[in-house]
This record gives sequence, structure tokens and C-alpha cells, in this order.
Amino acid sequence: MALSLGSSRLQALTVNPRWIWNAVWRWWRDGLLAWLPAGIRRWLIGSSRRLVIAVDEGECVLLREEAGQDQELERLDRTSPDYQVVARWFRTEKARQLVLRFPAGQALVRTLPLPLAAEKNLRQVAGFEMDRLTPFVADQVYYHARVLQRQPEQRRLRVELTALPRVAVDPVLFQLRQQGLSPDVLDVAGAGSDLNLLPPEQRVRRGLWGQRLRAMVIVASLLLVVVASLLPIWQQRALLLDANARSDRLRAAADQSLALRNQLDRTLQTSNMLAEKKKAAPPRVDLLRELTLILPPDTWVERLQIKGDSLQISGQSARASALVGIIEASDLLDGAGFLSPVTTDPRTGKERFLLGAHIGREPR
Repeated sequence: MALSLGSSRLQALTVNPRWIWNAVWRWWRDGLLAWLPAGIRRWLIGSSRRLVIAVDEGECVLLREEAGQDQELERLDRTSPDYQVVARWFRTEKARQLVLRFPAGQALVRTLPLPLAAEKNLRQVAGFEMDRLTPFVADQVYYHARVLQRQPEQRRLRVELTALPRVAVDPVLFQLRQQGLSPDVLDVAGAGSDLNLLPPEQRVRRGLWGQRLRAMVIVASLLLVVVASLLPIWQQRALLLDANARSDRLRAAADQSLALRNQLDRTLQTSNMLAEKKKAAPPRVDLLRELTLILPPDTWVERLQIKGDSLQISGQSARASALVGIIEASDLLDGAGFLSPVTTDPRTGKERFLLGAHIGREPR
């Protein structure tokens, strides 16, 4: 039987996912409310106290019902009850609900199968079936229908119908309402807390503004708790984004510095290369002085050409063949050699030459 009941509950959850969301909402709400101080939490949740007028054969018993426990407060004569006492107790107890309760023996309880689609309008469907299931019509009873089991495979419901004749209830309701005590709930002894035989239009919406205020405060408190929970994460995210932005800026600056350094290195390298090249080639004045000193007196230069690190000399000399050795012995020149055959000038009787050499030796 326990396994069957568990299976039916699972089926109910499958058929009505809204119940799952309600359960999740209650679990999440209660968990967040647990963070609040106990006094504020009790005010937000509201009182669960109910004042019960239990009607019996000979008397009316006034009960305080809270957290599943009943405590007797007062006994009233059934024939002439003093409902002013009930009003005083109701004000003193600050109860959330006023319950009118009749003995279970006066109620008629039936279990009936209904189509699964009837759940959306269960009370109306039960009212239509009242004269078939009970000796009464719907207008002669206060009734309530609740689902016991859902059977999705058969697309059926097992519904419990509880009915209480109005002839027994209306006199008590009339006297209570004369004293300004309209019950919130009409039920029978031994029934669950979800049973309410009163029609929806007769149910009192007590403390509506208080409930709305508490609901607003609960929502605001939950939002504050959520904000307090998410704020550190948001702050860490903001710090991380800021750190990433700074890192990107520093990386860009470092890349720029590296590029400038590479450019400077290339510029320095080029400058050094030019300086080294210039340093390797002696100044033109030194080169002319050197040629003046090393060339023999019987040699004169008709044409001197310097192009890069190359030197060309054309002229006449009494001993042109000796010029190669003289040039090679210089500290500023090397690689000397004739660029054309040596010829004799018949007019002067000297040897005409065209000699080339490489400029590049360091002076000693």
C-alpha cells in the first residue's frame, strides 16, 4: 500500500509540474528566510494559529490550534452560546483563521472516480454529481472535493467528496455572522487542514493587506538576500574585468616598447655599420697624403678615381712595375694590380699605367 501511494505521488508530480515548482519555491523561500532574525522571520511568515469552534451535541468547545496541537480555551452552551466570548478570544489570540468545525458523524463522505480532465473544475463537477452520489442536491449541502490519487495511464482521478447538510450548519453560521464573526473555514473533525466546505464566495479574505504587505516584504527580503549573495560574485567579476583591462593595456604598452626597442636596435646597428664602414675607409686627405709620400719622384698621376673602397690611378712612371710593391707596402691600400697592360709613351719615354687597389687597411 505504501508503494502504491508513493507511485501515485510520483505520478501526480509528473502530471502537475506546477506542484514541483511550488515545492521548490517553498524550499528556496524557507532556506533564505532562515538567514533572517527569528522575530522578523515569524512576522514575515505570519501566524499559523487558528481559533476553532468545535460544535458538539450539547456544547461548543473553543480551541486554539497551532502547529498541529489543540488546546481547549472555553466551553459554551450549545443551546444559547455566548459568541461575544468567541469574539474576545479571537481578538486576544490574534488568530489567522476562525474555523467552524462539526462532528465527522454529521458529514457524508464518498469516494468517486472522475476523468482526469475534471481536475480543473473539480468543485463544479462534484456539484453536478451531488444528487447522484448523495440524497441531497448541491444547494442543500456545503461540500468539498479533493483528489486522493491520480492515474495518468487510465486518465482517471480518485476523488473524495465531503458534504455537510446546510440545515445543521446555517443556524450556527447565522449567529456567528450576527456577531461579526464570519468563519474562514468550515470543516469536520478528523479531516485534513486542506478541507474547507465553504463556497469560495463565502470565504473571508482576512488580513488581505497584511498578507500583501508580508508578501511584499518577503519578496524584498529575498531579493536583498539574492543581491547580497550575488554582490561578491559581481564585485569579483568587476575586479577580474578591470585586471584584464589593465593587463591588456600593459601588454599593449610592453609590445609598443618592444617594437620601439627593436627599431632602435636596428637603427643603432645601421648607424654602427655605417660608422664602422666609414672608420674602415681612411679619409680622402689621408689617402692623398699617403700617395704623395709613397709614389716615387719619377712618377706622376694623371688621373685619380676613388669609388667606394676602390682606387684607380692612371699616370706615367719611369718604373711602373715597381708601383705594385710600393702600393702593397702602404698602410692604407692593398690588393694592388694593373688594370691594363703597361705601355711606353714615345713622347716622354716613360711607362704609362692604369693601376687599381683596395682601400681599407687601418692606419698603424
